Amino acid sequence: MIATARRPPGYPPHSRPVPADPAVDAMVAALPKVSLHCHLIGTVAPGTVVELAAKHGVPLERGAEDLYDHDSYEDLGEFLRVLDVVGSVIRDADDFSRVTYESLTAGGTDHGVLYRELHLSPPGHPGVPYPRILEGVLAGLRDARTDTGIDARLVIGINRERSGGAAVELVEQVVEHRVDEVVGIGLDYAEVNGPPGRFVEAYRLAARAGLQRTAHSESGPPRHVLTLLDELGCSRVDHGYHVVDDPEITARCVAERIPFTCTPVSSDIGRYSGSGDGTHARIRQMVDAGLCVTIDSDDPPMFGTDATHDLRVLAHALGYRRDQLAAFTTNAIDACWLDETGKAELRRRAAAALAATPDAPPPALPEETR
Repeated sequence: MIATARRPPGYPPHSRPVPADPAVDAMVAALPKVSLHCHLIGTVAPGTVVELAAKHGVPLERGAEDLYDHDSYEDLGEFLRVLDVVGSVIRDADDFSRVTYESLTAGGTDHGVLYRELHLSPPGHPGVPYPRILEGVLAGLRDARTDTGIDARLVIGINRERSGGAAVELVEQVVEHRVDEVVGIGLDYAEVNGPPGRFVEAYRLAARAGLQRTAHSESGPPRHVLTLLDELGCSRVDHGYHVVDDPEITARCVAERIPFTCTPVSSDIGRYSGSGDGTHARIRQMVDAGLCVTIDSDDPPMFGTDATHDLRVLAHALGYRRDQLAAFTTNAIDACWLDETGKAELRRRAAAALAATPDAPPPALPEETR
């Protein structure tokens, strides 16, 4: 049996606090959540990183208290550098089991997450064979399910900064070592260094193998969304805030009910969803346009957030209350890659949790609008 830690040491405080409001906080904490945009490497608590680094003799520049400098991640390159450091200390099957378990429990069920499609990026763990990664992750996934009831699947991430040929090789490994828990592939790292058209062959291979497809589209341009849909065959888009800059593409995505997996806190810090001022105006535009939006926490401790806090910031910034926040969960159930039986069970669990969720008073209108 692969050993698993029960709780990670040292989750950081929230990087951008919101006003204290007990009614809102109670509502958001109780809401059932479905997680479609969360990266395994990005869920590792700083204390766990320090412990794994010591285990493998990897020197770190910082300790657990300041390992993650949240506001510096406005620079995507700095964020990816830290992400690579974290990936480098997760090396054996026990490590992968531990961080997966912690992601699904302390980072998941502790916040009301019923189901998570966890993004796993093998290129982020250089020198570690894919079968070893998979062995550990599956052990952590299954232990978390046994202990807490959370269900989870895996989305294998392609590093878009590498070649199209490397992407094909990764998909070939996924197909060769296919397990039921691996339901699809994704595309991450810096979009400017890896436009989506480079990966058509890998995505076509995944389609032939029956794998679902998604891809990050953070920084645009909007036409990249069309590439994802028409050339890569994606059934959903990660981030995609720039879609609202093109009314025609937006209208198509509304008509086809294309899901967009948005991450308010990380995208605000990274300035993908606006100006970094905490207004989350792009998410409001997407919701108001009728797009199918889901909400998740991306790389939670790295950005000083969690599955609850991302909804809290929308409750405060946009005035959203129970029905709108619950709609994000409904959208995520519709967009997830479970079969219809699995979705029906997830809807049942979410409905039961929502029935026990208190609402909160609507936000007060600004004085000038009264």
